[in-house]
Amino acid sequence: MIKSQLPPRPTNGRRIEDTIMDLLEEDPNNEELLISKLETSHSFNRDKSQIYSSILKVLTSLDFKESEAKEIWDSVLENQNKLSSCLKRPVGFRVALLDYLIYHNQKIKNPKIIELQLFSETEKLILVDELTRLYNRRHFDTALVREFKQSTRYNLNLSLLVIDIDDFKKINDTYGHLMGDEILKQVANKISTSLRMEDTACRIGGEEFAIIFPQSNESQAFKAAEKLLEACRSIQISGKPVTISGGLVSYPEKVKRCEDMYDLADRALYTAKDSGKNQIVIYSNEKRSSLRFETNLELFCVLPNKTIRSISKNISITGIAFETEDDLALNDSIPVLLRESDSNHEINAKIKVVRKEKIGEKIYSVGAEFVELSHDSKIKLADLYLLHQFKAKTPIGVVV
Repeated sequence: MIKSQLPPRPTNGRRIEDTIMDLLEEDPNNEELLISKLETSHSFNRDKSQIYSSILKVLTSLDFKESEAKEIWDSVLENQNKLSSCLKRPVGFRVALLDYLIYHNQKIKNPKIIELQLFSETEKLILVDELTRLYNRRHFDTALVREFKQSTRYNLNLSLLVIDIDDFKKINDTYGHLMGDEILKQVANKISTSLRMEDTACRIGGEEFAIIFPQSNESQAFKAAEKLLEACRSIQISGKPVTISGGLVSYPEKVKRCEDMYDLADRALYTAKDSGKNQIVIYSNEKRSSLRFETNLELFCVLPNKTIRSISKNISITGIAFETEDDLALNDSIPVLLRESDSNHEINAKIKVVRKEKIGEKIYSVGAEFVELSHDSKIKLADLYLLHQFKAKTPIGVVV
């Protein structure tokens, strides 16, 4: 961990907002003293502007840019002095803040008064998954953006792990949804007890979880993920261990933008599913990174003026190769339907043409990547891969 460039985070890993809540609980009538107290409790060697934006966030639930938060804070203090002078009695900071936001800054038009602790408890109910007691997808989206901003500002590492319980549908179908819920709770408990206080664990849908590792590089996060994998194997159902698969991506090693982190971790997760499950796969940004298998699926490309039919040559979670007589343009985004000729299984997706080569007078070899592929479609592809490996026992390869 980097010690000299830590962002405003207490040594026990709690967010600055949590510390502000504790300080206000101890002394609710001296908001102005929060600045000095927070400077003592946190490392603000580089940038103190987050103090002001964080306090205003706790007091108002409004997001203020750090660049303007200090200016707003000073304006509220000035407004407090004016109100105290006019009324000839002391006026509290929050009264002056409310007056400023309604009549001067006009950020609030229809205010509601609520006890701060009660609001905090209600907010947690909105952000916590009822079954597992982990944070939900809504909190995950906010937390990932916040941690990414911290990491870029202070040049720190950040890792994201997305995990999925293996064969969870089979657990539900075999043992019932009550047992499925129990497994979800047990996995959530293993997640909670396996992580550091500063890590953020969320249930982001169904049997899928995400863990944000602040100030952790790829190697550190992988060790934590392997520890979690081992912990989950201790969960038994009919004498068999429950296993999980995971995908890991790290900033700045493999990803540069916050909006790409979840997608890349998700891709790595389904590579883990493709290659046998019960493992963690680190995302690779090399072109040839996805397990593929040769299969002949019917492929229907829906163009604006017609639909063309082809047969897939090989396929993976991230892309597909096929041949066609149509001269498809590079980077074209095309809705497609994939279908097994001897079954009713269908996969809807959208592809982008990334490679095109003329191999005959009127034949093109096309390589395309999936730009839209639903969770269910990924599972279907993973199941199809495993079925193909079982039946044909063909060697594993790669697809561009």
